[in-house]
Parts: sequence; C-alpha cells; structure tokens
Amino acid sequence: MAAPATLPIRLYAERAAKFAPRPQTTLTLKRAGTAGLSIFRDYCANSSIHGFKYFVGSGRTRLEKIWWMVMCVLSVYGCGSLIATVYEKWRRDPIVVTFAEKLTPIYDIPFPAVTVCPITKVKSSELNFTSVYQRVVNENASITDEDEFLDDQRYDNNLVDLLEKMAIPFDEIFVVCFWRNQYMDCADLFKATLTEHGICYTFNGLSADDMLKKEEFHKDFEHLGETRSSANWTMEGGYHPLAGLETYPRRVVSSGANAGLVVLLKSDLNDMDYLCGGYQAQIHTPNQCPQISSQSIRVPMEHELSIRVTPHLMTTAANVMSYSPSKRLCYYTHERFLRYFRIYTKRNCELECLANFTLHLCGCVQFSMPRAEGVNICGIEKLDCCDEADAILQEQGLSVTENSSKMVLQACNCLPGCSYLHYKTEISQAHFDWRRLTSTIHLFEQELNHSQLSSLMVYYKESEFIAINRRQLFGLNDFIANCGGILGLFMGVSLLSIVEILYYFTMKPLINHWLKRSQNKQKIATTYYKVAAEQGKNKGANISPHQISAPVVLRKAAPTGVKCTSRAVGQLPGSKSPQLSILLGGSA
Repeated sequence: MAAPATLPIRLYAERAAKFAPRPQTTLTLKRAGTAGLSIFRDYCANSSIHGFKYFVGSGRTRLEKIWWMVMCVLSVYGCGSLIATVYEKWRRDPIVVTFAEKLTPIYDIPFPAVTVCPITKVKSSELNFTSVYQRVVNENASITDEDEFLDDQRYDNNLVDLLEKMAIPFDEIFVVCFWRNQYMDCADLFKATLTEHGICYTFNGLSADDMLKKEEFHKDFEHLGETRSSANWTMEGGYHPLAGLETYPRRVVSSGANAGLVVLLKSDLNDMDYLCGGYQAQIHTPNQCPQISSQSIRVPMEHELSIRVTPHLMTTAANVMSYSPSKRLCYYTHERFLRYFRIYTKRNCELECLANFTLHLCGCVQFSMPRAEGVNICGIEKLDCCDEADAILQEQGLSVTENSSKMVLQACNCLPGCSYLHYKTEISQAHFDWRRLTSTIHLFEQELNHSQLSSLMVYYKESEFIAINRRQLFGLNDFIANCGGILGLFMGVSLLSIVEILYYFTMKPLINHWLKRSQNKQKIATTYYKVAAEQGKNKGANISPHQISAPVVLRKAAPTGVKCTSRAVGQLPGSKSPQLSILLGGSA
C-alpha cells in the first residue's frame, strides 16, 4: 500500500552536523587571513581617508604603493605628535589669564580701606623713647643680657588693655576729614583696629562680625573695628543691584581728589618722638586684616602726601570651577574655610597660618594675631621665638626638619581667591605749608599752635579700569576641535571616517557572514528539493517545497579523502524504507 503523498519529510540538522568533519586549525587561520586581507583591500579602495586608496589597485606598481604607505605612516606620526603636545598643554596648563573685553567702572568695586598708624605709640609723658636712647648712648650705660630680666615675662595676656590705655587719644591724631569733598566727622570714618604695630585706625574696613567668626576669636577683638554691616557686598558677587551710593563698604562714582578721602593728621610738639615720628598708612581691600609690617606708606610730618590708586580686579569664569584648585591655582570662598575668618583671602590665610605656626612653635601668639579663648599672648621673652616663626614662614619652611612643624606649614597652602581685588598705588608728596593756610582762613590757629601737621589724600587715578579674567585655555570641546583640525590637516580624517573604519572592520564582516549563511541555507533547501523530487518522481510521489519541515546546513565541498560533508535524512512518501539518505558534496 502506498504512503500518503502529503507525509512531511523530517530533516535532522543536528544529526547531519554531528557527522561533519572538524576543520583544521591551519586551514582556518589561512581562511581568516584571506578574509581579513580582502576586507582591508575593500576598505582601502573605498576609504575617505587621504592616501589609503593608493595602497591597492592593479594599475599601480609595488614601489608606488610602498611610497604611499610611508607617506601615510609619516602623516600618522606627525598627527599623533601634535595631538600629544596639545593634550599635554591641556593637562598641564588648562587655565589662562586674559584681560577683560570691557572696561569696569570704579562704581562696581569698593573704595580701598585705609589704615593709619601713628609711629609714636604712646605720649611722651608716658614714655619717651628718644630720651631713653640718648641716655643709654651718652651716659655709657652698661648693656645687660635681657634674658636676666625677662624670665617672668613669657606671657602677657593683658597687653591689649595696656596698649589701649597708653595709646594716643583719637582726637589728638585726626584734625579734619573729607569724604567725597564733604566734611565728615573723623570718628564716623575711622575705627580702631588692632595690628602688629598696636592700635591703628581703619577707614572702610569690614566689621569684626563680618570678617571674624564670633565663636572662635578672642574678646579683645569685640570692641574694635567697624560696626556697619556689609551685607550688600561680596568679593565674588559684587554689590547688590539695589544697593545705592551710600551702601557699605563705601564706593565712589568718579576719580580725582574731590571724589576721594582727605585726612589731616597732627602730632603734638610735646609728644614728638623724633626717632619714632610721623605716621604709616596701608591701602588694602575692606575684607582683609591690615598688616602694616608687610606693606605700608610712610606719611612724614609737615608734608602733603597724595596716593593715586589703580584697582586690579581678578575674576574667574564659571567653567573654571570644574578644575581642582591645584590646576586653577585659586580657591572659591565655599571651598576653603579658615578657623578664625569668615572670608577667605590670601592675606587672611597667611595671617592665620602665621598664628597657628607661632602657637605651635612658641606656645603663644602675638597680641595682634587672631586667637581663641585660652590662648596666651606672647610676652617680651617670647619675641625672639615669634620672629623665628615669622622667618621660617617667609622661607616657606625650607629650613624646617621637624615633622610636626612641616605638617603645620603644609596645611597652610594659601592660594589666592578666585575673585580678588588689590590696589596699585602711585605716591607724590610736597611740603605742606599749613600755617600760612590757617592764618589766612583763621581756622584752627589756636588748636594747632603747638602741633605738626600732615595731609593724606587717597583717590582713584581713573574712573574705569580693565579687569583680569581667569578662564579655560580650552575645554573638552576645544580639545576635540583641535584634534579634529590636526587629523583633517594631516590625513583628511573626520568623525565619519572613524565610523567608516568601525563599519568596515566590525559591522560589514558580520553582515557578509549572515548573508552567506542565508544563501547557503537557501541552496541546501533547493538542492534537497530537487533530489527529493527526482526520487519521488521515480516512486510515483509528488513533493512540494512546503513539505520540507526543517532547514539543513549545506557546507562547501569537502577536501579529497572526506566521504561526505553533511547528511540529510528524511522519509519520502511512497518509500518502502522509513528513511532515505541523500549525500551532498561528496561520494558515498
């Protein structure tokens, strides 16, 4: 009895693959090398990179191909060298300092703070240094080692109170003051300030509440300094947009002496100490503690001193914040916190660093340094130790061998603020014939009869200035653009050229492999159908392609000595045998 004509043919693909011979390793490598070379030739023939198309082609001699290969290698080398140079510059110096494109008006910045210190610290009736010095010289007095008298003066915690009691009264220093060409009470402009030179007086400085941390600084600083708030101004943000001209810290709208500060200073002839006569003045920003010993201007008696100020403002672009402080060489105010100061500046950091190192080395600090409760003030016996600490700090700790001292110094790291302001000064002076002036206008004749006067004027030289901006030399986008320009110059490479390389050596081989497998499967199905149809025709059965129930993998013809490369097994309709073996690609 004949089998039904519609009986499906079952193909055992897994069983057919089981009998396939294993490929030899050498043959596989050879085929892989041949395929890779074919891909490389195809890429060179169609590449958009300059010079690669000359590597292949039957119309070129071997010498031409080698010459073009050498040229391309040299281009790659030159391109890589320039890119490495650009990268090293980007890594090492990513920040550049340039001038701002627009002028900045002086109205946008505070007027400089002015600190005035009398060189004569006490009245001559209390202590006349000149008289004591002359006695030592003229009377051939014996000089004894000071250590014999200073054993009990290591600490002097009442020194600030003593300085205040012995200081020359305020009204015996200031005669008259003018601010923006208007007469002002000097007591409203100048406030007492504690410096390393004793009690001084500061104009336009920030209050202790705004500059120092209340929970840390000593009570000696509470009653000194300005009391007005500076809430409308910050170093990084500038003045508040709604802040007017009368805000604090004070500012001006124009340049010249009529828009600045004019102060008349006096010294009583009875209190004159000719070895310590006159005044010292320092110009600094309002948010810095004055340090007279580092920068000061001598104001001699009987002279008129004019100080013309040119501001120098440094700002930092917002995109620089992503760099570390070691690369941009500055600190933002929210990045670096000081123990005693609310506001970070380089000078405030250096002063706090000096205080910490002096405390570490001497066990005390000088009276003018910021300190917490319970920290002793160094007495006369400790002055040499304080001077040594100052000298070590100025030498950047090069002479320090003790590890603990090195750690204290390394903790300083006082970089400038990312936004900071300082003032350059030009000084001129002339003789001040004030007596003729007072006799002409008949003012202060009696009050100044036994005095010497000095005039101090501070004002802006220009009403506008050019600020300095710290910004990126080039960012990541600029670096990529530079690399792209170099690649384009040497090799004609673009971003699509890189995509092209990835396509030819990854995506295209996979696509070709998939297409080849699909063609092989189709070839197997077609061949099997033809053989099965021929067999069925001989048996009297009709087989259509849809009756083939499974695909079979067709391999290429086997090399000599291999009987078969694959075997497909199926059951044909009308066949007496349950299975029919069809041998493809070789002889049974």
